Amino acid sequence: MFSKKLTALLVAVGLVASTSALFNETNIKGAFADTIKNDVVYTKIDTSADSKDYTKVSSDEEEAYKKKSLDIVKKYLNISFEENNKFEFAASKSNEKTCDENKMEDQKSVQMYYDDKKISKEDYDKSMAMVEEEYSHDKMIYEKLKHGIVDTTGFEGDKAFAIRFNENTKEVDCVFAGIVKPKETDANGIPKNSSDTPLIISEDQLKNTAEDFLKKNKLGDIEKPKCILVKGTNIFYQDENDSTKKVKIGIDEFTGKVNSFSVNAYADLEYNKAINAK
Repeated sequence: MFSKKLTALLVAVGLVASTSALFNETNIKGAFADTIKNDVVYTKIDTSADSKDYTKVSSDEEEAYKKKSLDIVKKYLNISFEENNKFEFAASKSNEKTCDENKMEDQKSVQMYYDDKKISKEDYDKSMAMVEEEYSHDKMIYEKLKHGIVDTTGFEGDKAFAIRFNENTKEVDCVFAGIVKPKETDANGIPKNSSDTPLIISEDQLKNTAEDFLKKNKLGDIEKPKCILVKGTNIFYQDENDSTKKVKIGIDEFTGKVNSFSVNAYADLEYNKAINAK
């Protein structure tokens, strides 16, 4: 289950919310670099590997994910985070097993509040329905991705990032990094700061920015990118010769720069959501 901060962040940016020996300095390279090619971000669909039963992220594992996350946002989105006392980082795992366990815990909590007469029958019914909807959605994600996930988040002032990794292979599913401070407006809804006013960006400009980014970073192992959808400031691509290779690139409407991307299975999931949205 997402942390409150992660849920708020994913909603804000429109993203759909072990052993110490494995992660020492020597083995970090083996754990990550062996599955992520240089200058390539992609997700390998691994149907043979079962999601792991454990949910906690060890301190050594968390340190490895933090290092990799900071490297990713710096390399791809050119945003740096200082590891000082204002920097917050968290990593969490979730998969089909943890989904069922967390659902049961949330249902027990709602039942306890109702039994203790702290909530009405109407609130009880609404809460139970929300729990069911939330975890049905999560389970759908795991089924479509065919793997569990590891979410990492970082905060420093008004800068934030959220990265989702394949639990089994440690490869990247999706990345966001940018400024998440609220935009201030006057009584008439006019931004008080000129930097809080969205830019006017044409579809061609969006495509050019996205395609340059895709080619520069060799996202999704795509060799011949073909734009298949522009939805708001999100641009979807697939390989002309392989429709299973998809990439979604998000553009910040206030800066005109790339602030997020998703690859392959996760990009396909977001693509299907986008084409079905009203």
